[in-house]
Amino acid sequence: MRRSAAPLRENRPMTARAVPVLMYHHVGPRPGLVTVSPATFEAHMTRLARSGYRTITADELLAFMQGRATVPDRSVAITFDDGYLDNYVHAYPVLQRLGLHAIIFAVTGWIGDGQPRPYAGGWEDLPDCPDHRTCKRLIEAGEADRAMLRWSEIETMSADGTVEFHSHSHSHVRWDQLHPELAARNAALREDLERSRATLAERLGLNDRHLCWPWGHIEPEYPTLAAGLGFQAQYSVIRGTNLPFDNVPAIRRIDTKERPGRWLARQLFIYRSPRRARLYLALRR
Repeated sequence: MRRSAAPLRENRPMTARAVPVLMYHHVGPRPGLVTVSPATFEAHMTRLARSGYRTITADELLAFMQGRATVPDRSVAITFDDGYLDNYVHAYPVLQRLGLHAIIFAVTGWIGDGQPRPYAGGWEDLPDCPDHRTCKRLIEAGEADRAMLRWSEIETMSADGTVEFHSHSHSHVRWDQLHPELAARNAALREDLERSRATLAERLGLNDRHLCWPWGHIEPEYPTLAAGLGFQAQYSVIRGTNLPFDNVPAIRRIDTKERPGRWLARQLFIYRSPRRARLYLALRR
């Protein structure tokens, strides 16, 4: 008599051995440099939801990496850098509709005040969401409001638990380039991170423990200095996956691309296994 095959679910571990972290910047109508289109983002998120992935919070990821807690198999963290307007206009309604959670690392000095603007899904006249290079020019010209989130939009996304917000510094600069002398550089870094943390405390009531390094640049003394200010989890742009008792001062991420949902599914299949991730990264060198 032929034995029926056991369900695949029974062959999978009940808890995650590794947690991949996705890195987005823009979700906008002009895909290209650090930008995926709204259609691609929806395809990515739909694939996650239909494949049984659980989107975890920053605190859950930190506890997992410190070895203090487990997370379910097929856990993933979704992150966005900088805090662009298009995160609200195009990404937020998709996340909300699918019941997914994301983390936005905001440059607090670029966030302004004003009424919430329309977002996709319930509005016809959506605000223009500039491409990445245009956003940089607007910020440099003192017109950050045309490119970046407002505090009212951050409050909207936070209120229903869809998105949480953490620090990406206050001014998004390269302190090593502005201050070649070590003492001056560390003083400027400390002041900047303290301003970011204080702004998040004032605006959102956060005692923030999560920092994403601007430009992905981390000098040797940065992790210790940031940890002394209360930033226990520090995110990098280093490609890889994350394990229990891992390198919390340099959390690894996977940069996303304007590729179909099946591409994302393959990436997550690789990076939720420590062994597959090691082999894949070795072949990429």
